[in-house]
Amino acid sequence: MAICVVLGGLLMARVSETTELWALRADVRAGEPVRVDDLERVDARLGGDARAHYLAASETDALVDRAASAVWGRDMAAGELVPDAALVDASVKGGVELPLQVSHASVPDDLGEGHRVDVWVAPGESSVESTAEARRVLDDVTVVAVHGAGTAWGDSTMRGIVVRVDDEDLLPQALAALDSGTVTLVRRGGADA
Repeated sequence: MAICVVLGGLLMARVSETTELWALRADVRAGEPVRVDDLERVDARLGGDARAHYLAASETDALVDRAASAVWGRDMAAGELVPDAALVDASVKGGVELPLQVSHASVPDDLGEGHRVDVWVAPGESSVESTAEARRVLDDVTVVAVHGAGTAWGDSTMRGIVVRVDDEDLLPQALAALDSGTVTLVRRGGADA
């Protein structure tokens, strides 16, 4: 009985562990300068892998230094936890967000914001070239949003993934390739990337 009590106490202590992270006080728009005043500390309960993708409140000095030369990489709403990938170096010019529809089977289950991926396209089933090989059409792009199953109007076997493409010159060729086959996302460096 004593062992059960101890194990139950340890389990409850682990479940109640929180991490202090940064969240937004107000809505922000992509391209706006990052201001530390727009952030507030919040306690959040996240798994170990998930915590690594958000700004930790314990690293205030590093955040202040980084914010001095950063802009928001995407629109975000008040109350959202701030992912590390949401802060973009202001000196980086251009870049666009590219939405992709990808089969659930062609995306890592735990893919999340901030992960880096390569985008591959394999010939479609109706491809004339049956010997054609899969090819990488985008190299090392950042995931900025992950949506679950399709909407009421969409295919529930698909997921919506938005990636940031910094070199806009790659878009015409990438879009043509994406339309010609089956898209697969390959994450770089695993879930902790």
